[in-house]
Amino acid sequence: MRVRKAAALAAVLALMLALASCGETVGSYRVLDTLAEQQFSIGYRSGDNVQPYVEAAIRELAADGTMHSLALKWFAEDDTSFPSRAGALESVGTPAPRTLLVGVDKDAFPMSYIDENGAYAGFDVDAANAVCQRLGWTAQFIPIKGEDAFVELSSGNVDVAWGGLSLTLGEGEDYVISEPYMSNSVLVVTRASSDVRSMRGLSGASLAVDVEQKYIDAVLANEDLMERPDQIKRVTGGAQALFNELNNAQVDAIVVYSVALQYYAK
Repeated sequence: MRVRKAAALAAVLALMLALASCGETVGSYRVLDTLAEQQFSIGYRSGDNVQPYVEAAIRELAADGTMHSLALKWFAEDDTSFPSRAGALESVGTPAPRTLLVGVDKDAFPMSYIDENGAYAGFDVDAANAVCQRLGWTAQFIPIKGEDAFVELSSGNVDVAWGGLSLTLGEGEDYVISEPYMSNSVLVVTRASSDVRSMRGLSGASLAVDVEQKYIDAVLANEDLMERPDQIKRVTGGAQALFNELNNAQVDAIVVYSVALQYYAK
């Protein structure tokens, strides 16, 4: 998928950088630092006929405002940058009915996760369901991790990798990755009312981080986080559990996705 509106993506990147700037207040929270930057994309098998249909449906849904409405459902504002073209499906024809196997990271709230009823939910889940509805398909969600996305695609376990995934191609890998549709950052966040107003203020404080290795690696790579917090607490349950810890004053700060912050700042 090629996003032609490069200016729109640049604006999104600028917004996310502003969001993640040190000391920025977002709703009732404060961003202390940015540990990593990433972008969400969609992965396909090279040459698979799923790709043109999904891309065309996305363009139509962006053109008619569906993607915008879904973004506002999940985030404080629409930071997505999907390509847009009304009538895009006319150029690819009518697809045969099928079940689309969608690989998602079930721990990437609010992009994709499993809700209290055991159902898949999140922005990417809603978007994939909207695409399938437009195509006359049925979506079936399969839990995967970003580092395994291409193995899952190659094996046929999934038809598309789309759900809180930051994808990169290694040398010699024959897959297709869409242009990014949303930017994301790994942030250190505290409550706006907290006495902790900077990374320096974390000295003697407590910090909660998700048990997933990508968050642990981000903490280990940051000297301030290794030296300043008095306690680093590993938490299961993703962003929801982390914000519960923060909002209930169980910890002074958390390491969390910027998209999750956008959700809680609504």
